[in-house]
Amino acid sequence: MNSQNLNSNGIIHVLCDFSVESPDYTVTQARLARNFPNHRAVISPQPFKKGHILGQSVFLQLVVPEFPEGSVHICRVGTMSRMAPRFVLARWNGSFFLAPDNGLLPLYFNNDDIVYYNINPSGYQVTDAMSQIYIPALRRLMDSNFEVDGVFEIKEMMVRSAPPTPTLSNNVMNLTVLYNDYYGNAYLNINRSTFEEVGQGRAFRLRISHSMEIKQLSNGYNDVMEGMELCLFGYGDIMQVAVNAGSAVQYLSLTEGRNILLEFAP
Repeated sequence: MNSQNLNSNGIIHVLCDFSVESPDYTVTQARLARNFPNHRAVISPQPFKKGHILGQSVFLQLVVPEFPEGSVHICRVGTMSRMAPRFVLARWNGSFFLAPDNGLLPLYFNNDDIVYYNINPSGYQVTDAMSQIYIPALRRLMDSNFEVDGVFEIKEMMVRSAPPTPTLSNNVMNLTVLYNDYYGNAYLNINRSTFEEVGQGRAFRLRISHSMEIKQLSNGYNDVMEGMELCLFGYGDIMQVAVNAGSAVQYLSLTEGRNILLEFAP
């Protein structure tokens, strides 16, 4: 890839854990505009708890496929580690990802073949990752025409974390709520391809509780009446449980970490 790929798309996406109302939001926009005036900035402010890499990885799965090839994704999120923060760069599917070395990117990619590169500076303490880490690394990446080999040092040891994996026994899958979005929708640890591979077109029921179950996929929220529960595959082809004009967290108690059973007909 050369620099023209990014210039033609011109998108720098920043996933952050501060709000629109925070000065950090405006400062981030200003710094990107000043340093990369020919590129468009898309900022995704999300109310993540510090270190919530599982939710952050799901959010990336939801939105990254919508960006064109050549986009740069910067994960400007807080970490829980007591050690000095470390930062990495990765290249995947024609796009670039810059993030803390806290397990987020390995969790998102779920691919051991991804090569990571160290973008940590040396000689001073990091107090502002955007100005001290991400902007300098991105400028260096552009200056090299987006060649990473020989420009950045390969990072051999990475912090890694494994997501909860669905289990299958006697046609029943044990699923877990990985992430709740702003509207209270619940995202499960199963995607469309796994659902179709295991289900093979069979009837199913998603058991929300002893007295509530969902027996069909919806194409959209308005497939059911307001206040009714539904499940669908939306952004990122991840199974989502929602309540039309309501919250699955509030009305169905589908908070992060909650287990749900998906049962297929024999």
